[in-house]
Amino acid sequence: MKRIAVWLAVSGLMSGLLFSQSIHLKIGLFIPELQSDLWSVNRENLTFERSDMVNVVYGGEYEFYFNRLFSLSLEVGSYAKTVFAQYRDYEFEDGTPISQNISLRIVPVEANLKYHPLGHRNRLNPYVGIGAGVYAWTYQQFGNFINFEDDSISEGFAETRRFAFGLNGRAGVAYRFQQRLGILLEGKYHYLQGKLSRNFEGFEPLDMSGFLINAGIMFYFD
Repeated sequence: MKRIAVWLAVSGLMSGLLFSQSIHLKIGLFIPELQSDLWSVNRENLTFERSDMVNVVYGGEYEFYFNRLFSLSLEVGSYAKTVFAQYRDYEFEDGTPISQNISLRIVPVEANLKYHPLGHRNRLNPYVGIGAGVYAWTYQQFGNFINFEDDSISEGFAETRRFAFGLNGRAGVAYRFQQRLGILLEGKYHYLQGKLSRNFEGFEPLDMSGFLINAGIMFYFD
Protein backbone atom coordinates (compact mmCIF):
# COMPACT_ATOMS: atom_id res chain seq x y z
CA MET A 1 0.00 0.00 0.00
CA LYS A 2 2.84 2.38 0.85
CA ARG A 3 4.49 1.64 -2.50
CA ILE A 4 1.25 2.50 -4.31
CA ALA A 5 0.94 5.76 -2.36
CA VAL A 6 4.54 6.74 -3.15
CA TRP A 7 4.09 5.81 -6.80
CA LEU A 8 0.94 7.94 -7.02
CA ALA A 9 2.68 10.88 -5.38
CA VAL A 10 5.65 10.67 -7.74
CA SER A 11 3.36 10.26 -10.72
CA GLY A 12 1.39 13.31 -9.70
CA LEU A 13 4.54 15.38 -9.33
CA MET A 14 5.92 14.24 -12.68
CA SER A 15 2.65 14.88 -14.48
CA GLY A 16 2.69 18.42 -13.06
CA LEU A 17 6.22 18.97 -14.31
CA LEU A 18 5.47 17.44 -17.71
CA PHE A 19 2.20 19.21 -18.44
CA SER A 20 2.26 22.47 -16.43
CA GLN A 21 4.68 24.40 -18.57
CA SER A 22 4.83 27.19 -21.11
CA ILE A 23 7.12 28.78 -23.67
CA HIS A 24 7.37 32.57 -24.08
CA LEU A 25 8.70 34.50 -27.06
CA LYS A 26 9.61 38.08 -26.07
CA ILE A 27 10.59 41.36 -27.64
CA GLY A 28 11.41 44.46 -25.66
CA LEU A 29 13.53 47.52 -25.05
CA PHE A 30 16.75 47.65 -23.01
CA ILE A 31 17.50 50.97 -21.27
CA PRO A 32 21.06 50.77 -19.85
CA GLU A 33 22.29 52.84 -16.91
CA LEU A 34 25.97 53.14 -18.00
CA GLN A 35 27.24 54.27 -14.58
CA SER A 36 30.92 53.23 -14.74
CA ASP A 37 33.85 55.54 -15.53
CA LEU A 38 34.53 54.36 -19.10
CA TRP A 39 31.02 55.38 -20.12
CA SER A 40 31.58 58.77 -18.44
CA VAL A 41 34.82 59.33 -20.36
CA ASN A 42 33.10 58.44 -23.62
CA ARG A 43 30.23 60.84 -22.93
CA GLU A 44 32.72 63.59 -22.09
CA ASN A 45 34.96 63.18 -25.14
CA LEU A 46 32.59 61.87 -27.81
CA THR A 47 29.18 62.76 -29.23
CA PHE A 48 27.77 59.88 -27.24
CA GLU A 49 24.83 59.78 -24.83
CA ARG A 50 23.27 57.09 -22.68
CA SER A 51 20.17 57.11 -24.87
CA ASP A 52 22.32 56.02 -27.84
CA MET A 53 22.64 52.53 -26.31
CA VAL A 54 18.90 51.97 -25.95
CA ASN A 55 17.92 49.16 -28.29
CA VAL A 56 15.61 46.23 -28.95
CA VAL A 57 16.11 42.96 -27.06
CA TYR A 58 14.89 39.50 -28.02
CA GLY A 59 14.29 36.58 -25.69
CA GLY A 60 12.92 33.09 -25.30
CA GLU A 61 11.78 31.60 -21.98
CA TYR A 62 10.76 28.11 -20.87
CA GLU A 63 8.72 27.99 -17.66
CA PHE A 64 7.50 25.04 -15.65
CA TYR A 65 5.23 25.23 -12.64
CA PHE A 66 5.83 23.46 -9.32
CA ASN A 67 2.25 24.25 -8.26
CA ARG A 68 -0.32 26.99 -8.81
CA LEU A 69 1.80 29.63 -7.03
CA PHE A 70 5.46 28.97 -7.89
CA SER A 71 7.38 28.34 -11.09
CA LEU A 72 10.94 28.15 -12.39
CA SER A 73 11.96 29.52 -15.77
CA LEU A 74 15.05 29.40 -17.98
CA GLU A 75 15.54 32.38 -20.29
CA VAL A 76 17.96 33.25 -23.10
CA GLY A 77 18.14 36.69 -24.71
CA SER A 78 20.09 38.88 -27.09
CA TYR A 79 21.04 42.58 -27.11
CA ALA A 80 23.45 44.36 -29.46
CA LYS A 81 24.11 48.00 -30.31
CA THR A 82 26.88 49.81 -32.19
CA VAL A 83 27.06 53.61 -32.04
CA PHE A 84 29.00 55.87 -34.42
CA ALA A 85 30.43 58.85 -32.52
CA GLN A 86 32.82 61.76 -33.08
CA TYR A 87 35.20 63.63 -30.80
CA ARG A 88 33.45 66.73 -29.53
CA ASP A 89 36.25 69.30 -29.56
CA TYR A 90 38.80 67.82 -31.95
CA GLU A 91 39.04 67.30 -35.70
CA PHE A 92 41.62 66.55 -38.37
CA GLU A 93 43.65 69.42 -39.83
CA ASP A 94 41.41 69.47 -42.90
CA GLY A 95 38.34 69.93 -40.70
CA THR A 96 36.91 66.43 -41.03
CA PRO A 97 35.57 64.80 -37.84
CA ILE A 98 37.61 62.30 -35.83
CA SER A 99 35.26 59.36 -35.47
CA GLN A 100 35.03 56.23 -33.38
CA ASN A 101 32.57 53.35 -32.87
CA ILE A 102 31.30 51.96 -29.57
CA SER A 103 29.74 48.50 -29.51
CA LEU A 104 28.14 46.38 -26.79
CA ARG A 105 26.66 42.89 -27.10
CA ILE A 106 25.05 40.90 -24.27
CA VAL A 107 23.67 37.35 -24.34
CA PRO A 108 22.04 36.45 -20.98
CA VAL A 109 21.27 32.91 -19.81
CA GLU A 110 19.11 33.22 -16.68
CA ALA A 111 17.28 31.01 -14.19
CA ASN A 112 14.32 32.69 -12.48
CA LEU A 113 12.00 31.83 -9.60
CA LYS A 114 8.51 33.34 -9.91
CA TYR A 115 5.57 33.80 -7.56
CA HIS A 116 2.01 33.96 -8.95
CA PRO A 117 -0.22 35.35 -6.16
CA LEU A 118 -3.49 34.56 -7.98
CA GLY A 119 -2.33 31.25 -9.40
CA HIS A 120 -0.91 30.71 -12.87
CA ARG A 121 -4.09 29.09 -14.25
CA ASN A 122 -6.19 32.25 -13.95
CA ARG A 123 -7.01 34.18 -17.10
CA LEU A 124 -5.22 37.20 -15.58
CA ASN A 125 -1.95 36.23 -13.89
CA PRO A 126 0.26 38.87 -12.24
CA TYR A 127 3.67 37.67 -11.04
CA VAL A 128 6.96 38.75 -9.49
CA GLY A 129 10.31 37.02 -9.76
CA ILE A 130 13.99 37.03 -8.95
CA GLY A 131 16.80 35.36 -10.84
CA ALA A 132 20.48 34.97 -11.58
CA GLY A 133 22.41 34.16 -14.68
CA VAL A 134 25.56 34.06 -16.73
CA TYR A 135 25.99 36.82 -19.31
CA ALA A 136 28.27 36.53 -22.33
CA TRP A 137 29.27 40.07 -23.25
CA THR A 138 31.51 41.85 -25.73
CA TYR A 139 32.56 45.51 -25.57
CA GLN A 140 34.46 47.16 -28.42
CA GLN A 141 35.81 50.57 -29.36
CA PHE A 142 37.34 51.00 -32.81
CA GLY A 143 38.20 53.83 -35.17
CA ASN A 144 40.43 56.86 -34.57
CA PHE A 145 41.96 57.39 -31.15
CA ILE A 146 43.58 60.58 -29.86
CA ASN A 147 46.64 60.33 -27.64
CA PHE A 148 46.14 63.40 -25.44
CA GLU A 149 49.77 63.30 -24.25
CA ASP A 150 51.14 64.28 -27.67
CA ASP A 151 47.87 64.99 -29.59
CA SER A 152 48.66 62.25 -32.10
CA ILE A 153 45.86 60.38 -33.87
CA SER A 154 45.96 56.72 -34.84
CA GLU A 155 43.56 53.99 -35.85
CA GLY A 156 42.92 51.36 -33.22
CA PHE A 157 40.74 48.51 -31.99
CA ALA A 158 40.09 47.62 -28.34
CA GLU A 159 37.93 44.74 -27.18
CA THR A 160 36.79 42.85 -24.10
CA ARG A 161 35.02 39.51 -24.61
CA ARG A 162 34.06 37.76 -21.37
CA PHE A 163 31.41 36.14 -19.15
CA ALA A 164 29.95 37.74 -16.02
CA PHE A 165 27.51 36.75 -13.28
CA GLY A 166 24.41 38.92 -12.86
CA LEU A 167 21.16 39.23 -10.91
CA ASN A 168 17.68 40.32 -11.92
CA GLY A 169 14.26 41.16 -10.52
CA ARG A 170 11.01 41.39 -12.46
CA ALA A 171 7.28 41.98 -12.27
CA GLY A 172 4.69 41.38 -14.93
CA VAL A 173 1.25 40.25 -15.88
CA ALA A 174 0.10 37.51 -18.25
CA TYR A 175 -3.30 37.34 -19.90
CA ARG A 176 -4.44 33.89 -21.04
CA PHE A 177 -7.03 34.56 -23.75
CA GLN A 178 -7.17 30.93 -24.91
CA GLN A 179 -6.37 27.60 -23.27
CA ARG A 180 -3.06 27.36 -25.15
CA LEU A 181 -2.27 31.01 -25.84
CA GLY A 182 -1.54 34.11 -23.81
CA ILE A 183 0.26 37.43 -23.89
CA LEU A 184 2.50 39.09 -21.31
CA LEU A 185 3.85 42.48 -20.34
CA GLU A 186 6.91 42.55 -18.09
CA GLY A 187 9.24 45.03 -16.44
CA LYS A 188 12.69 43.84 -15.43
CA TYR A 189 15.91 45.17 -13.93
CA HIS A 190 19.20 43.35 -14.17
CA TYR A 191 22.41 44.14 -12.30
CA LEU A 192 25.54 43.36 -14.30
CA GLN A 193 29.18 44.41 -13.94
CA GLY A 194 32.04 43.02 -16.05
CA LYS A 195 35.80 43.29 -15.67
CA LEU A 196 37.46 44.94 -18.64
CA SER A 197 40.51 43.53 -20.45
CA ARG A 198 44.00 45.04 -20.51
CA ASN A 199 42.95 47.13 -23.49
CA PHE A 200 41.08 49.28 -20.96
CA GLU A 201 43.62 49.18 -18.15
CA GLY A 202 42.88 51.55 -15.27
CA PHE A 203 39.11 51.56 -15.70
CA GLU A 204 36.68 50.09 -13.19
CA PRO A 205 34.35 47.20 -14.14
CA LEU A 206 32.00 48.06 -16.98
CA ASP A 207 28.44 48.75 -15.87
CA MET A 208 25.88 46.96 -18.05
CA SER A 209 22.95 47.17 -15.64
CA GLY A 210 19.64 48.48 -16.84
CA PHE A 211 15.89 48.26 -17.24
CA LEU A 212 14.00 46.10 -19.73
CA ILE A 213 10.40 46.41 -20.85
CA ASN A 214 9.19 43.21 -22.53
CA ALA A 215 6.08 42.08 -24.34
CA GLY A 216 5.52 38.55 -25.54
CA ILE A 217 3.33 35.70 -26.59
CA MET A 218 2.92 32.58 -24.45
CA PHE A 219 2.27 28.98 -25.50
CA TYR A 220 0.85 26.74 -22.74
CA PHE A 221 1.25 22.97 -22.49
CA ASP A 222 -1.06 21.71 -19.76
